[in-house]
Amino acid sequence: MTSRVLRATAPMPADDVIERLGDEPAFPAYAGDLLSVSDAGGGLRAWVLAFRGGTAAWVQRSRRTEPYRIEFEQVHGDFRHLKGAWTVAGVPGGCEIAYEVGYSTSVPHLAGAIDSAAGRVLIRAAHQIMSAVAGPVRVTAGGHFLSDLPEPRDAVR
Repeated sequence: MTSRVLRATAPMPADDVIERLGDEPAFPAYAGDLLSVSDAGGGLRAWVLAFRGGTAAWVQRSRRTEPYRIEFEQVHGDFRHLKGAWTVAGVPGGCEIAYEVGYSTSVPHLAGAIDSAAGRVLIRAAHQIMSAVAGPVRVTAGGHFLSDLPEPRDAVR
């Protein structure tokens, strides 16, 4: 399984940020590659992400496991495995936000190329979500995963 972590600080209180991160259906308005997040029933959400000229789709369960932590895991979908968490901690002047994701794609013999590209798209979307829910963010770890990708496609929407 491949894993990625993106950490950033923001000037917003941790309480506000964790509440906004709980509003997953709002995420497509924040992240250019995220086409939709919709109710799939039973506390599940269906996600569709633009990826490599097509889409990656999955259904995930998200739950708050601690006051400042939201964990998520794919129930079924295009990834072999997908799980992670958003964690927010108060710091002087605002908060620190961490997005952690572990995943493997469903094409094992192409994992080196596809897993890397998928991780970059997931991290870019997480960065855009952080920026939208918490105001201007300063990336403190994982920023190198944000490079080497073209801008989100506008024509696919």
